[in-house]
Amino acid sequence: MTEKQRRLPSVGDLVIANVSKIERFGAYCKLPEYDNLEVFLPIREVSSGWIKNIREFIHDGEKLVCRVALYDKERNTIDVSLKKVSSKETKEKLGAYNLENRLTALFRQAVTTSKASPEQLHEIVMSEFGSYTSMMRSLIDNTEASQKSALPKKLRTTLLKLYEANKPVKKYEVAYTMTLSSYNTRTGAQELRGIITAMKEKGVAIKYISAPKYRLMAGGTDYADAESKIKSAVQIAEGIKKGTFAIEKEKHKKAKESAIGEL
Repeated sequence: MTEKQRRLPSVGDLVIANVSKIERFGAYCKLPEYDNLEVFLPIREVSSGWIKNIREFIHDGEKLVCRVALYDKERNTIDVSLKKVSSKETKEKLGAYNLENRLTALFRQAVTTSKASPEQLHEIVMSEFGSYTSMMRSLIDNTEASQKSALPKKLRTTLLKLYEANKPVKKYEVAYTMTLSSYNTRTGAQELRGIITAMKEKGVAIKYISAPKYRLMAGGTDYADAESKIKSAVQIAEGIKKGTFAIEKEKHKKAKESAIGEL
């Protein structure tokens, strides 16, 4: 591919930049989204503060999210900036990049069912949709573009099946801090052990913090499902004969999702 044909990022674009060589006044990076195009990250664009040693901020082989800051057409060079990217932009860009890579891998898996060459099919995707993420969104929504696509029908069907098999499975978790103690000096310890065991049987994980506090955790397909497990367990603890019981809810937490990000 010649330089004239090569796809280039525009000034202001967010790009994934893999640090390939660090020097005193900046670092050379390669852009995987643009055929490993080499760009330069000047030291002044690494951080807003004074930098004594650039290696304290970036490292060899590190994956960064940068913004294209300058495109010098005469010298045919591109400068990028790290300091002009917010943490939110970094998170969103990395999420989109990782999703595109996962969908690319899914496509490669699906093309084994087609007689057409992978290169030919790739060209169809890029010309019709621009990215694998856009292609998959179109297939899922059954848009007119997907219906008229030159991609083989069998391939489109396979892609949808593979996506369904790997799509995100969300699991929601709730957590509470429980205070549970017994005044019964004779059989109190035994009663507490029995309560804890019965609560665990309701699908609640219990972690001892320090007397008399415990952490209760339950997961489910949604918050209501997780909360119902906590409720069942709490009813057991409330039955303590001689003792104290209290519970305080912690912030909602969502567990990890499956291999393919959500579209």
